Amino acid sequence: MYGITFGDTHTYDSWGLFLIDFTMELPPAKTKYVDLPIGNGSVDMTEAIFGDVSYGERTAAFQFAVKLPFSDRIALQNTIAAYLHGRRMRIVLPDDPYHYYMGRVQLTSGMIREGTVDNLAMEAICEPYKYKMFPTVVSGAVPAGGTVTRSCLNSRMRVIPEITVSAAATIIFGGSTYSVNAGTWKLTNVVFVEGDNEITITAAAGTTYSITYQEGLI
Repeated sequence: MYGITFGDTHTYDSWGLFLIDFTMELPPAKTKYVDLPIGNGSVDMTEAIFGDVSYGERTAAFQFAVKLPFSDRIALQNTIAAYLHGRRMRIVLPDDPYHYYMGRVQLTSGMIREGTVDNLAMEAICEPYKYKMFPTVVSGAVPAGGTVTRSCLNSRMRVIPEITVSAAATIIFGGSTYSVNAGTWKLTNVVFVEGDNEITITAAAGTTYSITYQEGLI
């Protein structure tokens, strides 16, 4: 049914709340322009520090309706408020089941009765990016030649991947080389940007590896 999933709870399946309207705004870009005292226009400094655009939080609003006996309305409101009011949780929209948002949710009104139907409003302040439902994993084993190169396709959000190797290995990325022992590593200078990211692993033949990263979209 038409509803929102907050955490592990679906608003219709668990509470009988039918979603009648919702908005999920795009995150505002954080821009910076420096006016020139002499000359035309201004200097765009938006990407000067991090080399990429930064974004502010998303805002979301949800409107629900439920039909139930008058005597049960406050009990349901108490149940819903105890579960989500003021809490940070995963949010999945009905028209985008393959992605989720992370945000802090709160009720913006109590049960408002109109005839035999009660209306309930919620809002959320969410992180700028929406995330793929599951992390992306690129894995395999080092071939007989001792070297393997993989191309990791990433979405808009920059991310540091988690690299796991079963034996000592050398990792080459962006012209830099890193030596690691068996285990799981997050190398702060290995940052995947939007598009293809080529990474090379050199190790004993048969060494297994996995490259795991969470993709985020605008």
